[in-house]
Amino acid sequence: MPPLPAPSAAQASSAAAPPPTGGDLSAARQLIAKVNARHDLQTAFTDAPQPDKKTLEFWHRVFEAIGGFFHVVGQVFAPIAPALPWLLYALAIAVVVLVLSPVVRLFITTRFERLFQRHHLVADEPWRPSRAAVAALLEEIDALAERGEYDEAVHLLLVRSVADINAFRPDLVRPHYSARDILIHPLLPEAARPAFRAIVQWVEKSYFAGLRVGQAGFDACRAAYMDFVRAEGLA
Repeated sequence: MPPLPAPSAAQASSAAAPPPTGGDLSAARQLIAKVNARHDLQTAFTDAPQPDKKTLEFWHRVFEAIGGFFHVVGQVFAPIAPALPWLLYALAIAVVVLVLSPVVRLFITTRFERLFQRHHLVADEPWRPSRAAVAALLEEIDALAERGEYDEAVHLLLVRSVADINAFRPDLVRPHYSARDILIHPLLPEAARPAFRAIVQWVEKSYFAGLRVGQAGFDACRAAYMDFVRAEGLA
């Protein structure tokens, strides 16, 4: 029978070590309690919440739908894929040309000014053209009316009124404003609005609808203007 191997040093020391006593167990428990009191180590574990199956299914369908949409888009553009970069370059150039176009810039500026128009402002003082200006204007339009040039007379009345308004409030009239823009502008004095509205309506009929103003239209515009200047004590 072969001799048994000699025990290793670890086995010898383990065999020689005495069993732990009550004092050793108490000291170990105190050390464990001290470590747990500092909360440095996680000793309690909770079960992870389980995801809602309906929610998972919903998002799964959403992402499937998105993926299917882009798959269809890819199939549509697949035949023109080689030329697609050139098409994008052409589109970018077209956009730049449109933005740099004076007509487009004017349109954008007009739209933004109307969008952010100062509707909270009101005219802070009445608009009163001078007596000399009123007399000269009436003389000129009456002379045109005597020659039967009623359209020209009404148009002159509008142009001269806009010039008077521009002298009264330079911040009201803009180069790209139409007569209707001035008519609805909050800075136009309310006392002048009825007369200006009547003149604008007849001028629009003449220049845009091709309707002759005639004696009736001229008389209506002149009467509206006279009502305004009388109210302001100018006639």
